[in-house]
Amino acid sequence: MGFSSKCYDLSESSKFQNAILALIVLNAVTIGLETFSFSKSTTTVLEALDAVILWVFIIELIIRLIGGGIGFFKDSWNNFDFIIILCSISPATGPLSVLRVFRVFRALRLVSSMPEMQRMVEAMLRSLRGIAAISWLLVIVMYVFSVMGTMLFGNGGEAGEMYFGNLGLSLYSLFQIMTLESWSNGIARMIIDEQGWWAAIFFVTYIISTSFTFLNMFIAVFTNTMAAIDVEDEGGHEIAKVLRELQLEIADLKGMIEGSGVDHDDE
Repeated sequence: MGFSSKCYDLSESSKFQNAILALIVLNAVTIGLETFSFSKSTTTVLEALDAVILWVFIIELIIRLIGGGIGFFKDSWNNFDFIIILCSISPATGPLSVLRVFRVFRALRLVSSMPEMQRMVEAMLRSLRGIAAISWLLVIVMYVFSVMGTMLFGNGGEAGEMYFGNLGLSLYSLFQIMTLESWSNGIARMIIDEQGWWAAIFFVTYIISTSFTFLNMFIAVFTNTMAAIDVEDEGGHEIAKVLRELQLEIADLKGMIEGSGVDHDDE
């Protein structure tokens, strides 16, 4: 077994991956602790621990590079890890020192280290097209309601001028209402007191059209994408199972052929 094969086996072993996962969690904790005001000695210990963990990550990256060869860069998650480590080794002083801020991104390596999180990120990326379409539709709906709100409430009183005095104020107010953040006591009741009970129809219709409907649409897109990924994974496992069975059958056939050849020679 060559050196590259040993590196590959080591990088793929469960013990090695679990150890790196534990170091990622520990490193995320130490980086967070560095933001507190500790004594100089404690800060020095945290910085030293951070440096040691960084060197371990560098060694881990080298092992994976040797084991994977040029194929290492064909995996987007490997490229993600490579860029994060590259930013982490930037100098602490000079024009490139700003890249040291990206040390905190090492915590994101938890995503690349856990297949379950990778699937979630993959589902999110695959959903971007559908989410973008829904977002544009949401923007159009918000714009329509903002124009309506400005026309209906903009000149109706102090609260109307404050929250719906122009299109920009209406957009901001309706965004707050869509998030359901203090919309009832903060905005809606004041407008209803000024305009009358019919103003409640506007707000209820808007909330049903945005907060409830569009939120469910976002969830539906993401759920469908996750289901599609699950189907693909199951299909891949089935294909791999069939290939393994074929390999075993081929191996049995080779053994039978070789065995019959030996018997023929003996005769």
